[in-house]
Amino acid sequence: MRQHHHNGDEEFVTIVGGDAEEIGRAFQAEGLADKDFTIVHRIGRHRFAMAPGRDVGSLLDGSALVAATYTRRGR
Repeated sequence: MRQHHHNGDEEFVTIVGGDAEEIGRAFQAEGLADKDFTIVHRIGRHRFAMAPGRDVGSLLDGSALVAATYTRRGR
């Protein structure tokens, strides 16, 4: 799981997994609901691309994945 910060007022967490149930379990295990995170968009298949100079192979092995991004407003 990666946490991203955007303009200092919102925080994002994207969970990548094999299916929606796996993502849901990770969301619960991380306690994200208790930390006021909500889903940005529906869970679905994603294609990942890296900026030039970054090695996407170090993150993904080519297997089919789904992802969900959650956010919370700055505190």
